[in-house]
Amino acid sequence: METSPNLHGIELLSFSLSPEPSTGSKERQASYEFNVQQEQKTNVDKQMVIVFTTVTLIQSGNTLPLASATVACGFGIPMFEETLTRQTNGEYLIPADIGQAVSRAATGITRGILYSQLRGSYLQDCILPLLPGE
Repeated sequence: METSPNLHGIELLSFSLSPEPSTGSKERQASYEFNVQQEQKTNVDKQMVIVFTTVTLIQSGNTLPLASATVACGFGIPMFEETLTRQTNGEYLIPADIGQAVSRAATGITRGILYSQLRGSYLQDCILPLLPGE
């Protein structure tokens, strides 16, 4: 039986882009940092795992975000009840292999959406690098 997750849907939940900060000297190239956070939730009625990925882009040495995006990716889980373990509190435990697979896929999808959203802006050359485990 096939238990691989399949992509069910993608939604850009939020996106923000701050105005270009003044850098002072144009000779010094700014460097940027990405902060990536993920949360996985289950939807029993739709037999899905939903991965919420938030990427925040900041200029190195600063704390104010220059850009931020949150993307939700829904993955259908065949044989949901047999694949995920229901805990005593009623929540479902996502097996590590499925959790890693949907996490990798959601990160790649978010990378593409962020690239598309930043196109034409002062941050268009900022591309989320490959992360460990991808």
